[in-house]
Amino acid sequence: MMARSQGPDSLMIRKLLDRIGSQQVKQDGFYYAGMFPTLRSWSATPADVKTDNSIFFTALVVFTLRQMSPYLRGEEQEAGDSIMARGIRSYVHYRNRKGLPSYNFWPTDRATFFPHSVFLDRLKDSKQITDDLDDTSIMDLGTGLEDSTARKLKALMAAHANGTSSRIRNTYKQVKELPAYSAWFGRKTPIEFDAGVFCNVLYFVYANNLALNAQDSASIRFLAYVLKNRKYMGDAAYASSYYPRSPILIYHLSRLLGRFPVADLEEYKPRLRADARALLARTKDPMDRVILGTSLLRLGETTGLPDISSDLSFLSVERDPFVFYIANLSCLFPNPIRRLFLRSPLCIYYFYAPTYNDALLLEYLVLRRQMGTPGDGPAK
Repeated sequence: MMARSQGPDSLMIRKLLDRIGSQQVKQDGFYYAGMFPTLRSWSATPADVKTDNSIFFTALVVFTLRQMSPYLRGEEQEAGDSIMARGIRSYVHYRNRKGLPSYNFWPTDRATFFPHSVFLDRLKDSKQITDDLDDTSIMDLGTGLEDSTARKLKALMAAHANGTSSRIRNTYKQVKELPAYSAWFGRKTPIEFDAGVFCNVLYFVYANNLALNAQDSASIRFLAYVLKNRKYMGDAAYASSYYPRSPILIYHLSRLLGRFPVADLEEYKPRLRADARALLARTKDPMDRVILGTSLLRLGETTGLPDISSDLSFLSVERDPFVFYIANLSCLFPNPIRRLFLRSPLCIYYFYAPTYNDALLLEYLVLRRQMGTPGDGPAK
């Protein structure tokens, strides 16, 4: 347990780091040591909650802590480093089985497909999903790669982009010819564009100082289309199958644009900031307010933000079934079938993790403290 000191944000940050560390799995079982438990429910039967051993939220917690690491102080830094090191050790179970520099959503050292599902779990020997760009990008951003491995991974991503082995059949007609990345590495998996995934992939590209190629430029043009036409507000579920709500897609866009000056997207930042502020003004959901507050901080807003820490405790945060990510089976189908079933409960699976809620609140408080908004004030 870390020592307590003055300052409301610092006190909450210490509590959250304690809570995050306490929820890390201690030994291998259904979850691997170092992971954070994930929960899953089918939209058609939302009360029937299953445990899920996907790596996604563990990777997100590690990535979030890695981003916040420069702003943590003293014992906070030590706690964050320890949590990250334990989490990263679990990644080995999700590595590509053929030695490629990619990762899978579910374990690759044992057959896994929607674990604990009455029906889908029975298909695990024949329906193991392919590796994906989202998990791979997030995991590599949490660990860091040697330059040669990062370049190899980027080439692998480009080799599975739109127009390589097949073409996308279920996106906006204005951008369907773009040679943008696909969300998946598999040759037999349909090409899929996802604005949230593109934000994470491009974050990986910029963070590793990799030269932009045709796939990067095309993915940026897709995001430009989403931003210019404000699809993140009126059509988020179609623009991003996996991050299908406006607050979550704004969070992804602001995380990329708040860190890297993407020339073709800079002009849209004022409108994105205004939409985030307008959405924050009318939303009542506590976790939406957290991620919108973080989005505004990343986009340079330092005034008028809610005192979120006074409204939430870590216990209430963990009890909130905040759905940050979904799996939507409609994305496997071409239009108009995808559009028809886009919001069908039969196609949607919700994923959430109590620990990641803690990490999102931690992120907001650390950024707020660092930027000198109400709370402890900036780091000295």
